[in-house]
Amino acid sequence: MKQCPEAPALDEVEFSGHVWVQELPTGGEFRFQVAASGFVTFATPEQSFDTVAAVPPQFRRAAELINERLDRDALEAATDDPSSVTFCGTATRNEGVEYDWNSVPPFVGVDIWSGQKDQFLSPDAAASVFDRLGLPTLPAIEKELAAAHADFTRYGDESEFPQSAWRDDQAVGVLIRDKSGRRAVAWHQKQDQEPVSESQSATTLAAEYATTKQIERTIAALDGAEQSVTVDTIRDCLIADVARESYRDLFSNGEFVVSLSAFQSAVAERVQQHQSTAE
Repeated sequence: MKQCPEAPALDEVEFSGHVWVQELPTGGEFRFQVAASGFVTFATPEQSFDTVAAVPPQFRRAAELINERLDRDALEAATDDPSSVTFCGTATRNEGVEYDWNSVPPFVGVDIWSGQKDQFLSPDAAASVFDRLGLPTLPAIEKELAAAHADFTRYGDESEFPQSAWRDDQAVGVLIRDKSGRRAVAWHQKQDQEPVSESQSATTLAAEYATTKQIERTIAALDGAEQSVTVDTIRDCLIADVARESYRDLFSNGEFVVSLSAFQSAVAERVQQHQSTAE
């Protein structure tokens, strides 16, 4: 699977031709590839996964969205060899900035590598492909902007950042790309990555995050999606939501701040207690 391209800081890049400027949410790099059979392989920068269930909880919602919404028939019609295509995007998560987590998709597509063309598609082509495949992509702030007449230095001023499509405030980041592959990112503010839940026990964290309200919210979501409601499905669904929406509080250098298996067990125990009380 092709590695996703890195984007340097804005002051390191000179653009040419026409550029796209898109809103960039906080999150982690997430990519996937589809076999001719429709089987999807997911990957973070460090590791790949053959099933949705194997994907770590902080990426689980992104994997579920891809698996559920991907139009495999459209992909099959578009290429003779889908496995030669790598789809790159962002698994959105809370890195210190709150979004409306019901509005911002768990995964947004950014780039597409074409093995047949031996290059990444232009931003307009990538956005079109993601749309045809039924997957969300980055909101466009400006399309086909002539680089020669654009003032990108304005993104060095926080007050110049546009309104976000996903939160009642300014966008946190912007991604700028031209048709030749040059790209850069600018961030409205630096995110504090220090977890605030460090040094707490798995039991304490479970009590904080697997509340009665959260458990009932998870059960309602499973019911609404017509999925089975068991202790295991409630636990897994709840932890996937918590890992995404409270990522900053619960992860340090990409790792859960306590033993993940211990946290899973503590959450399952609280879910079991809730279900026993409800019966």
